Amino acid sequence: MVRVEEVSGMDDGLRVRETLVGDVREVNFWFGCGDELVPGVAFLPVGSDGLLPLVQIQHPGMGSKEDYWVSEVGMRWARRGWVCVGLDAPLHGERETHDPMALFREPSRFEAIRAQFAAEVTRMLELLPGVLPVDVGRMGYVGYSLGSMLGVAAVARSGRFKAAAFCLVGEGGLAGPAAGPDSDVGKLGGVAVRVVGKTGDELIPRERTEALFAGLPGVRDLQWLPGGHFEIGPDVVRLAEEWMAEWLSR
Repeated sequence: MVRVEEVSGMDDGLRVRETLVGDVREVNFWFGCGDELVPGVAFLPVGSDGLLPLVQIQHPGMGSKEDYWVSEVGMRWARRGWVCVGLDAPLHGERETHDPMALFREPSRFEAIRAQFAAEVTRMLELLPGVLPVDVGRMGYVGYSLGSMLGVAAVARSGRFKAAAFCLVGEGGLAGPAAGPDSDVGKLGGVAVRVVGKTGDELIPRERTEALFAGLPGVRDLQWLPGGHFEIGPDVVRLAEEWMAEWLSR
């Protein structure tokens, strides 16, 4: 059964539209941050009692919150009792300006894009607990490729996440340096971080993934899987899910 509710406005600037899909609530939402209207989606179980862990699932480059890794995985994880959310990254999905390749054509904008996305994630985490049953003490982040590159800064700067799984990522580029005064990696001491790499990754050299992992100051874990960068399959999802289950159950 699918039932769509009307879009409603909130005093705090969050607009939502809810769809009931069987035993899962799908909540599309929009909020303003800076000069952007940020589109997002949340999946959570119907009829849940009490507050639930939140897991942000962030799509890879060229994708959107509609991707399998966000929508299908988010619905599945919702059935295990999590609020799963995803945002369209800057220049992706339903953003007013859609130009994913611009992120990689203009390295001079990397820090600005990191800061923009980090501010958007922080704003989302301020708004959603007032609308959805989120346990703010149990929040996790799962990113794939671009989702991890932007996620390093977003998780570090928000200061709200308990755990993170950064998949298919290494130091440099959009992720920034692994060490030094400009590094966000070094600010993740309060976050339990799992890094997932691919042994045949043709975009992220192994040494860059290992350098990012070495720069993590707190609880950390590194897992290697066979295959290339674009092979984001059930094995990657499973390692992220296991890490979230371990840390968000505490």
